[in-house]
Amino acid sequence: NASCSRPACFSSPGMLRKLDIKNKDDVKSLSRVMVHVFSDGVTNWGRIVTLISFGAFVAKHLKTINQESCIEPLAESITDVLVRTKRDWLVKQRGWDGFVEFFHVEDLEGGIRNVLLAFACVAGVGAGLAYLIR
Repeated sequence: NASCSRPACFSSPGMLRKLDIKNKDDVKSLSRVMVHVFSDGVTNWGRIVTLISFGAFVAKHLKTINQESCIEPLAESITDVLVRTKRDWLVKQRGWDGFVEFFHVEDLEGGIRNVLLAFACVAGVGAGLAYLIR
């Protein structure tokens, strides 16, 4: 189901309850679900984040059902899927640097600070000129 390649779908409580994970082999079987994220042939950072988010939701679920020993194999499975199926794409996108660049958000706080500082400077110069003109 192509509409189910979003983290919200993977993280639904019903889906997580259906995951019958009792051992490390059960975790390995999740790789089919992980590969499904890319089943339509599209690879982008959103899909990579979806896969990692899926892993985070499953890891949280594993912790709540006292299966913490399965969290490391889950991380290994995600890594395996990414390296095995998306290695070339990740290298082409420059890995972590490409990820950071893609999701870079301007520092809004710094921008506001600069505007306020510029306003204060202009106001200070204006007040200084007004004082000198008197």
